[in-house]
Amino acid sequence: MSVPQKPSEFPSVPMPPARAHKARKPRLLKPTLYVHDYINLANVQKCLEDRRSDFVTIDSTTFSGELEIENRPYERFFVLERGHFTLFSHYHAPVKFSYKSRNAVMAHLWRDDVFTDMTSTKFVEVDGLWQLEQLPVLCFAFGQDADTLQSSYVIDDNTIHEYYESTATMDMADLAAVAQGKGDLCISHFFVVNCGREYWAVDTKDPSISYTFGPSTKTRTISRLADGSITVQALVDEELSQTSTDAHTSQSPKFTLRDINGEKVVEGDRFVLHIPGRGDDDDGCVKQTMFDEKDWVSVSYFTHLIPRREAMLSGSMDRGHTFGMAVVDDITYLTFEGQFVQIENQGRRPGIVIIPETPSKRNRIHLTYSDDGLIALSRWGAKEPIILEWIKSACGFFSVDDERCIDDSAKLRLIKV
Repeated sequence: MSVPQKPSEFPSVPMPPARAHKARKPRLLKPTLYVHDYINLANVQKCLEDRRSDFVTIDSTTFSGELEIENRPYERFFVLERGHFTLFSHYHAPVKFSYKSRNAVMAHLWRDDVFTDMTSTKFVEVDGLWQLEQLPVLCFAFGQDADTLQSSYVIDDNTIHEYYESTATMDMADLAAVAQGKGDLCISHFFVVNCGREYWAVDTKDPSISYTFGPSTKTRTISRLADGSITVQALVDEELSQTSTDAHTSQSPKFTLRDINGEKVVEGDRFVLHIPGRGDDDDGCVKQTMFDEKDWVSVSYFTHLIPRREAMLSGSMDRGHTFGMAVVDDITYLTFEGQFVQIENQGRRPGIVIIPETPSKRNRIHLTYSDDGLIALSRWGAKEPIILEWIKSACGFFSVDDERCIDDSAKLRLIKV
């Protein structure tokens, strides 16, 4: 194998003379992949971009990419061949790529133009084929989620995908065996498993070691693992070291829930949750009249939004409901009338509901108490903020947001009653 060379100019073959056309180049809506009839698609590594691409089988004895592009001005398409795939464009000479970077090339073509990145340091030429310097990350996705997955993050580009059809088949040891069988097609020391909004980075050699994260930290987590700056075990240790000694976070067994005055809250105490920011004094302090012109956390029933008709937490201008707390296995939970406040993962954007059962790990709410007396809410372990959005200034909805940073988390004042 030849030594990878950094491109100084792309493409390396002479470019055809520019052609004058009056029509404007249309936006590429759906990539077309021509597949030679001797190619078995079952043996071609799956890519996320395949789900929004058209596959067309061609006769290998008669098809000519050069003639096809002449008949289709302003278009671009791929041809899947044995050992490589080729990009044909009306504006550039044909370019051969390694299958390792197929998803990345197709994603760039979808958003802009792959040639923009070819002249950067991201691509190298190995044995006459262009590929990204970094190998792709292997991702396992839940089959039911597949059609909703999109390359909305740059970190999704340099990936290859496999799909599992049931959470019952999501055995990390079995997935690790698949990862080991990929050889040099992808990064070998870890892989990623996705189910809805939850992600796991798994050590390929020891699948018992995994790190849970969410969409809001997806790019940073996978980037650090992919460039080798950290291992899965180091991520686990890093999180443990941050939470084990921090009495301000409910992920620590030393956590103590406190009210706005810093006083300890114990089981049996009753309290209301004030939403700061609207109706406060200029200095941000709570007014003396407790339920006057301020926003509070209430419990509502939105039966048209939640099929199972659970009670849902909401923001309200009316008098807030009273809540309690419970500690189960050293984990602190908010409660309402003896039931647990937790995340509802159904729907496009999860909300906060009241359910009798003790929350599972993926449904827990992470509480963080700050020195200013405010309590921030986020998803347990994944560092996804729970935010509060107001509808017509009258009703607020709590939801788990996968795009905002943790600093956008809803913050509440706990006031004993």
